[in-house]
Amino acid sequence: MNNAIQVFKRTYTMIQMKRTHLFAFLLLTSPLAFVSCDGLLDVDSERVVLEDQYDMKASNDSLYAMFGLLNSLQELADSYVLLGELRADLMDVTEFSDPYLNEINTLNVSAENPYTDNLTAYYAIINNCNYIVHKVDTSVVKNTYKVNKRLMAAAKSIRAWVYMQLALNYGEAVYYDKPLLDMKEAEKDYPVYTLDELAPHLIADLLPFRDERRLELGSVYSYDLYYAQFSVDMVLGDLYLWTGDYLNAAIAYQRMMDENNCFLRSTFASSLEALNSAFTGRFTSTNWAEIFNPYGGEHITYIGASNEYKRVFKIDTLCYNYMVKCSDQAFNNWRNQHYFYSAVLDTMADLRMYGSVSDYAFGVSSLMDENSKHYVFKYIYMNSLDDSEVRMVGVYRLGLLYLRYAEAVNRLGKPNLAMAVLKYGLNNATLNNPTFVPASEVERPVPAYMDFSDPKFNANIGVRARACGNPRFDTIQCVIPTLPTKEDSILAVEDILINELALEMACEGNRFHDLMRFAIRRDDNHVLADRVAAKHPANKAAMQTKLMDRKNWYLTK
Repeated sequence: MNNAIQVFKRTYTMIQMKRTHLFAFLLLTSPLAFVSCDGLLDVDSERVVLEDQYDMKASNDSLYAMFGLLNSLQELADSYVLLGELRADLMDVTEFSDPYLNEINTLNVSAENPYTDNLTAYYAIINNCNYIVHKVDTSVVKNTYKVNKRLMAAAKSIRAWVYMQLALNYGEAVYYDKPLLDMKEAEKDYPVYTLDELAPHLIADLLPFRDERRLELGSVYSYDLYYAQFSVDMVLGDLYLWTGDYLNAAIAYQRMMDENNCFLRSTFASSLEALNSAFTGRFTSTNWAEIFNPYGGEHITYIGASNEYKRVFKIDTLCYNYMVKCSDQAFNNWRNQHYFYSAVLDTMADLRMYGSVSDYAFGVSSLMDENSKHYVFKYIYMNSLDDSEVRMVGVYRLGLLYLRYAEAVNRLGKPNLAMAVLKYGLNNATLNNPTFVPASEVERPVPAYMDFSDPKFNANIGVRARACGNPRFDTIQCVIPTLPTKEDSILAVEDILINELALEMACEGNRFHDLMRFAIRRDDNHVLADRVAAKHPANKAAMQTKLMDRKNWYLTK
């Protein structure tokens, strides 16, 4: 029997042993109905709701249903980061790491690994989503608006994202879109799909709901539930990007920017002080680190929990206790970037390092010392120990949105436009400047995915402008070399984007899958194998050989 089917059916057998007709895996995840909002993030609740007791017809059912989904996502937070980063090149183990972290680091994960033994949680969330999709009445009208369509969009976008994670981590997933409420349904034959096979189903499922706004659920304590939801366009963009539909990916990402007012502004820029044509050695500002503040405005989606209840996230504790760290590769990458103050004044620095890494023993100044400890500061900053505060693991933020857009338009044959995302910022002035984006890349009339003419985009700056000074003066690193063909230029820019993703998004859960995507696209496993193997100098050749086989990119259970 197919391995995915075995796990899928074993999951439902476990439920059946507890109680029949359980509503949407409630014993494995969390209740979809609560007596009050105070219990939203209490993962220890034993409340059970039977299917015939919960028909999604009460006035608050949509609210309770969404609460339950967001609660159950907590189970995936740690594995999202660890599987996405510790298997890749930018996060590493330390002398304080436990054997299970070392397993992930060497891509040799055992079945009992507590950081990854949550496959049932994926299917539980999918089943919860299926129940909502199956039961919710989208014809209900309040104030001339079909209010439950937003709930349907929220459930479907979560379901699509979870399916993506399943397929990316395990290589395949059992696909079903109806709620399974008894063993008879669970024992039916369901297709097992790879991500390429899943994507058309998920895309078709999401498209009718891309114009729906996210639910306005308010906050629980300091947990803003707006940012706990997944944007349909962001998930669609990722699905299109993975399947090589770069036009629709670019359209989805531009829609995300336009309709959700997603701008890269100088608010989060860090800068170095200069005086009399020389650097003083001091910071003018260190604002880039503020993007990890849960209330800073950089977030698109995060998985959150309240400290009032059980702290299910471990990633911040692992970082604080130095059980995982930024790798030497990540650290050296930041140290080897050029920071441009002007056309004639530059130095070696990328100020994203100071928001990503910290050495508690000696302070920020020691970070240029390659022997200092490379604490992952991002999760420590995001997760307060104050019991009144929110705990969070970021999934999507603005920097990632713009870099994924750049990836898509580069593959559409617009490498200069992709470079403009890094150096100049997406706005009308940039697209009308042939020095930045040549006329050969600007279609007339301008297609929707290239339309940044709205004045609200005027303040948009380049991704690197938030940490590398004035990258428009960079003629060393952030520049397209003179090459024989446009195809060569596209590959050269893609190499720059692979590196820029490492600089901007290190240790945030995306890296291994990003490297997978680039390697698959180029049909060149070296893209992933060489970078990850470099993190293992003691057995670099063996690790490289292992990663040249794509079967070793996926977990087995």
